[in-house]
Amino acid sequence: MQHVGRKLFHVVGGLGLLSIYGILGRRTALLAYAGLFLVVLTVELARLAIPALNRFVFERFGGFIRAKEAKTLTGIAPYVLGVGLSLCLYRTDIATAAICFLALGDVAATTVGERFGRTKIAGEKSLEGTLAFVAVATAIGLLLPLAGIHLTPGIILAGILAAAGVELLPLPVNDNFLIPLVSGGMMELMARLTATT
Repeated sequence: MQHVGRKLFHVVGGLGLLSIYGILGRRTALLAYAGLFLVVLTVELARLAIPALNRFVFERFGGFIRAKEAKTLTGIAPYVLGVGLSLCLYRTDIATAAICFLALGDVAATTVGERFGRTKIAGEKSLEGTLAFVAVATAIGLLLPLAGIHLTPGIILAGILAAAGVELLPLPVNDNFLIPLVSGGMMELMARLTATT
């Protein structure tokens, strides 16, 4: 399996950021996300500006960074920003679901797509990877009540389809940022529409 460290970091990062929200509370956690985003972005910009630092980072953390990210930002800053904005803009239960779709569904899509992805449907993205995303996100939706999160099946389905669509499409904006925001936005919209009917 390629980039094992990166995938573990993706899962642990998302669940860890959610844990910070639960431990510190809304206001303090959002401030922590903002601070973390600024720190990560500063380090990233310094890495890109200083070749020696860039080489050092790749030597020490190569398992967490793709080769193509040698001259571009990694997905860490967009990840933190996407999680933080989701928890800022949406209901906590909806943001939590969307972040779990990102943390676990995105890794499932990449892992299955790399190993079994034979049916390409959007650039390097495969049908098999997308189906893995949907399957894992559906399992998350079924398990959310165990964490005290009770969203209707329609809301969950809307969030899953939005998240899987963003993961599949070759969009110019990093999907670590877009998945929780688009998925959470769709679920928030569905929740408001169903509340008024």
